[in-house]
Amino acid sequence: MSSFLSALGQDLRFGARMLRKNPGFALAAIAILALGIGANTAIFTITSALLLRPLPYQEPQQLVAVDTHTGDVTNGVTLVRYELLRDHNHSFQQVAVYTNDNFNLTGHGEPVQVPIARVSANFFALLGVRPQLGRTFTEEEGRPEGRPVVMISDGLWHTRFGADRNVVGQTINLDSAPYEIIGVLPAVDFPFVGQAEVWSPRYFEYTLMPAARLRMGVGYLGGVGRLRPGTNLASANAELEVLNQQYRRENPAAPDASGEAMMTATPLREGVVAGARAGVLWLGAFVGVLLLIACLNVAGLLLARALARRKEIAVRTALGARRAVLLRQLLTESLLLALIAGTLGLGLGMFLTRWFVALGAGHLPPGVPITMDARVLFFSLAVSLLTGLAFGIIPALQLTRTELNSILRDEGRGVSAGHGRIQVKNLLVAGQVALSLLLLIGAGLLVRSFGRLLLIDPGFDAHNVITMNVSLPTVKFADAQKQIAFFDELLRRVSAQPGVRSAAISAALPLAWKRITPMLPEGQPEVPLPQRPFIVIETISPQWFHTMSVPIKGGRGLTEADTAEAPKVTVVNETFARRFWPNQNPVGKKILIGRQTAPTEVVGVAADIRNHGLALDPQPQLYLPFPQLPWGNMNLIVRTATEPRSMAPAVRAQIAALDPDQPVMNIRTVDELMEGSRAEPRYMMLVFGFFSATALLLVTFGIYGVLAYSVAQRRQELGIRLALGAKRSDIQSLVVRQGLTLAMAGIGAGLVLAVILSMAFRAAVSSRLYKVSASDLTTFALASLVFVAIALAASYLPARRATKVDPTEALRGS
Repeated sequence: MSSFLSALGQDLRFGARMLRKNPGFALAAIAILALGIGANTAIFTITSALLLRPLPYQEPQQLVAVDTHTGDVTNGVTLVRYELLRDHNHSFQQVAVYTNDNFNLTGHGEPVQVPIARVSANFFALLGVRPQLGRTFTEEEGRPEGRPVVMISDGLWHTRFGADRNVVGQTINLDSAPYEIIGVLPAVDFPFVGQAEVWSPRYFEYTLMPAARLRMGVGYLGGVGRLRPGTNLASANAELEVLNQQYRRENPAAPDASGEAMMTATPLREGVVAGARAGVLWLGAFVGVLLLIACLNVAGLLLARALARRKEIAVRTALGARRAVLLRQLLTESLLLALIAGTLGLGLGMFLTRWFVALGAGHLPPGVPITMDARVLFFSLAVSLLTGLAFGIIPALQLTRTELNSILRDEGRGVSAGHGRIQVKNLLVAGQVALSLLLLIGAGLLVRSFGRLLLIDPGFDAHNVITMNVSLPTVKFADAQKQIAFFDELLRRVSAQPGVRSAAISAALPLAWKRITPMLPEGQPEVPLPQRPFIVIETISPQWFHTMSVPIKGGRGLTEADTAEAPKVTVVNETFARRFWPNQNPVGKKILIGRQTAPTEVVGVAADIRNHGLALDPQPQLYLPFPQLPWGNMNLIVRTATEPRSMAPAVRAQIAALDPDQPVMNIRTVDELMEGSRAEPRYMMLVFGFFSATALLLVTFGIYGVLAYSVAQRRQELGIRLALGAKRSDIQSLVVRQGLTLAMAGIGAGLVLAVILSMAFRAAVSSRLYKVSASDLTTFALASLVFVAIALAASYLPARRATKVDPTEALRGS
């Protein structure tokens, strides 16, 4: 062992001296590798946090999420399903539920709307989370007759109560009702729940929804369970299938009693990262390719450097050095280079991680801290070592195969001495081109997809429109007439403000939907409620179509005459009309909505809008007048004649004049909502574009390096050509042609590989693209042309240098 350590120390010292003797080479190689290792470290940091790091709960591997699935759609768990599962399962130690809601918090400062989580009383015990102050909920408090108590988050404790340790036992007003604070949670995130500042055990209630309605098949709950020891996921799902059948027998009229609705269990982490998993894995593959390109690039640099070391290796061989010793020495130099680059790459990875997370804010799962840990450090070390071996092995093998006699005899003369290395270096550059072409095609597809997304017509005019959320407290506005009166007066006041062109309210924001319900259109077969199609419904004020500039294509829009006492009416969108009444006039048709027994009449047809986001086609939708479907949580939408945000203070003042305790939340322009809908594809485009640009830079260096090396090797040959009458333009064309040949070889290989991968992963790639094929010919062609241009640019300087070879000096050295 001591002899091995002594030899290793000697090799490291020798390697450090060699790097100091060649600072230009060392800096270039370290910079290239640090970039590749840093990018991989950053993406692995995100991957580790999302996919590998255990959730911060007791025995997290035993935790599962319980949801109801109807085909490919994931729905929540209904209250009745939860009670069935809680009381009749044998696979779980405990089952808990949660749902998100909002309360208006008054007192202890300015009125504000706070996100709350309604959870079953055993929620924190199931997860093994203990409060830092006070206690958790009791079973009695988790019943309808239980006293009103809450727990608060660590963040709210600090911001609203100044971290007062006497906060337990204090009373706060939530939606104008008093609640006692019984505990303060630790600074632990619950990403599967979402943001919550206040926690209540009254999961059987929901703001502005009657308790009876919650027992009629509303899937508003999320479920979490802890498996019993010795129980696996498969056996738990087998039991859930039995409970599904029992639920259908006992609740045949429930909307989720169809045979397609299935309650299933999945690992809890899957629910946390499901939306981000595919993107993170794609980024991981991307940076893996980038690191491989960096390795090929540095291997090319090492081969070029090998030219200057041939005589050194030959002399050491002549003096008795064994090939294994030389090979170990060269690999030690490569590993030393990689470790230095890895150290710098770790720092670069920290910077890139922060940049990626900031760039993707809102698209990574909330509540999951993205930080480096020991796993990331080990990964960075392992990548550095493997990288050192990867880029060092080929040059080391090439250099230690040196023929002693030919090197000592032909040093400084022969052209053929480096011919084998030139061929290997050519292959390395062609490989870089092929891999970089893959990255460029991927980035190009995302750019074209994003360009198509920018051109989408959302179906409404987004400019000069501001939105804000107004959620009326349940206690003060429990009566529907009070809700109607409040919003009627609010719209009257806001519409009268200078600079306001029109104002309206809607339950959902533009580009989103909020409520769905089963319905039965006229002419469709009579089927039970569970078998009826679920359709998006929107409750709006009459001025909504005018405010959003959505044209009425047939019939009429909604009017002030469509009151709660008037006949039930609705406006359908064009997609609804085409789907259920093709080639018919929808106006005058009837629809049974939800559990209604009396039908609703269609009075108009509105133009389609993107109601599920910009990237998805419009879905069938019904528009109902607000007085006929009142809702306390509404969005105020105001079209202005000036910059929309400048009107926010005046609008808020009118709300405060109506109710000084009423908070206003989520003030955004519709243009900002549009940008938010494009944010995820923009994020992927920018990150992939960054990596592609980096790969292009590396390839440019690679082509330049191999041509510069070739010109140096062929200096004598080029001089002889010039002496024999060759034109300097011919010499320049020769070098440029060599660069283009390398590029074309790499382009050909890259295109073949891209086609194979696009066919193998067509579904996965297509899911991230909008109206762009995974094998888009335009993208493939443009990416290839970019590499031709890069080859020409990278060939220019070596080609010019070749034309300046002095024939006399070349002939004198021959």
